[in-house]
Amino acid sequence: MSDVAVYCQGRGWACVPLLDLTGNERLAAVAGFLSEIPLTIGAIILVAWITNGILRRVIQRGGDRMMAKADQIGEAMPNRFRRQESAGRSAARGEAISTVARSVATSVVVLGASGAILSELGVSLAALVASAGVIGVALGFGAQNLVRDMLAGWFIVVEDRYGVGDTIDAGAPAVGVVERITLRSTRLRDINGVVWHVDNGEVVRVGNKTQNWSRAVIDVVVTRQTDVDLACRLLEQVGLDMREDPQWASHLTDDPPHVLGVYSMNPTGVTLRVHQDTAPSKQFDVEREYRKRVLAAFESAGIVQASVMPAMSMGQQILPTEG
Repeated sequence: MSDVAVYCQGRGWACVPLLDLTGNERLAAVAGFLSEIPLTIGAIILVAWITNGILRRVIQRGGDRMMAKADQIGEAMPNRFRRQESAGRSAARGEAISTVARSVATSVVVLGASGAILSELGVSLAALVASAGVIGVALGFGAQNLVRDMLAGWFIVVEDRYGVGDTIDAGAPAVGVVERITLRSTRLRDINGVVWHVDNGEVVRVGNKTQNWSRAVIDVVVTRQTDVDLACRLLEQVGLDMREDPQWASHLTDDPPHVLGVYSMNPTGVTLRVHQDTAPSKQFDVEREYRKRVLAAFESAGIVQASVMPAMSMGQQILPTEG
């Protein structure tokens, strides 16, 4: 074996021709090195970049199909709001899922490429994995709440439990309008303007007051001498008149107002209850307008000493709409 072959053994395929051409051993050694490990690393990076692009494109197209074929949000949703609501909430949910999935795919590709590059550089992956395992166990105990929050956040997005703009009860006093949702936490603002940051893993149960459709509930207190039948007819007529008003018709569903009649009696008078299904988040506007019209109708009918109040059960917080 020639001296050139002996010198260039294990130094890369470019070492021999360059050493024969120039006679410079250092230059030949550098060229041989560059022709092996850097090219291999470059090829790994190129393959990883192409693979990541393909995966992200596939996931993006899957997300687009998910948004295009968004599910109809249940039979309980009025037909007049079905398409609009599905296009809004389902599209946002599909986009969120697609974004998270693309991030996960990129992370997996980067980790795989990093491992292959370290292997080419002579780093022992077995020792690295063993060390990472010990460190991972130590970090796992401290990061278990973070993992729990992220898993909970994923299911919140996938199951569409609530979205930005919904009014939710995540456990008193965290009751308000959702401003932002991440896999880690939910940010909402209550009626007093206080911003609450709630870890998703801490949301054991959540009440969504504005998903798909809402309901305006109004309690009217009249005196015991009031003609209850007349008062109930007026309550129903007020709801029907609002449905004929173009300004308010878009706020209401196809269902007519439902007058429940006598809801309770106490020394202060008789409580009558009526409820009307509304578009999402519109129940507070409808309640205020309904009360104003009821007061005018009662005054015209001679029903005196009547007051209108929002329905409130024990432990329930009333959340007027913004503005």
